Parts: sequence; C-alpha cells; structure tokens
Amino acid sequence: MKTEFDVRLRTVDMYRYNLYHTYTTASGYLAILIAVIALAAAVRKWGEVSVSNSVMYVMVGIILLVYTPLTLYLRSKQQVQESPVFKNILHYTIDDTGITTSQGEMSSTLVWEQVYRVVATKHNILICINPRNAFIIPRAQVTEQYDDIRAIAQNHLEKYRFKMKK
Repeated sequence: MKTEFDVRLRTVDMYRYNLYHTYTTASGYLAILIAVIALAAAVRKWGEVSVSNSVMYVMVGIILLVYTPLTLYLRSKQQVQESPVFKNILHYTIDDTGITTSQGEMSSTLVWEQVYRVVATKHNILICINPRNAFIIPRAQVTEQYDDIRAIAQNHLEKYRFKMKK
C-alpha cells in the first residue's frame, strides 16, 4: 500500500502542534492547574490579602493562560516565515518502507522502526520522530488520503505507538 500527497504548512498548523506539545504533557497540565488555582485564589481572597498579593495571583494566572499561548503563536509564526522548508510545498510518500519527504532535489526517508509514534489530533496528523519533533500534516490537506495513512501506519506500528481514530 502506498499514498502520496503534498502539504504546505501554515502558521496555524505549527501553532496547533506547539499547543498540543505544550499542553499534553505533565508540565502543561500542571501549568493549567496552577493558573486556575492562582486565579481562584485571587478572586476568593480579594480584600482579605494585600493588593500586591492579589495582583500577583492574577499575574501568574494571566502569564500561564494567556502569555504562553501568545508566545507559542509568535514562535510558530516566526518558524514558518523563516524556515525555507516551510515556505515551499513538502511532498510526502507513505508506504511499507516508511515516510519519505521530498522538496525540490532533496529527499529523506524515515523508516517505520524510527517512528516514535503517530497521533491524529482534530486538525493535524503528527508523525513523531522523538518526543519533541514531528512531521506535521494538516488533516484538511489530506482528507482523501487519511484512511490510507491510517491503514499503513496501523500495519507498521505497535498499538501503543499508534493513536489515529477513524
């Protein structure tokens, strides 16, 4: 089985990956929990503690809930604009050998044994090379190939390394 498709990565695709990567880890869950607790403490203790403490609680909550996603967006935008790889279309070939990406004269193949895991989110298919890096494939650009990608990956990955719903 084999499928081929072209992908152009946009800022929003990179941003969604960065959000996913940041907020699906233990530290991401902890950051959200701390932000909610800080904001709840600010509301609950307003007037009972000094104004500076209340402001500090609010600032911690805002930094964790607003500043982090904002900086992730700005970093995503910069990555997409400055990287020559993201400026042009990437061609993918997924088959029994692995995942081959090509752009112009350059080509690289990642064999299935080197794939860390494959995850499908609402908007992206992530072919993870390691816990930090992944090929980002926007689902909207591969709607016709999604079932083929899923079938090929499922055939070559152990169940714990494969998270794609139908």
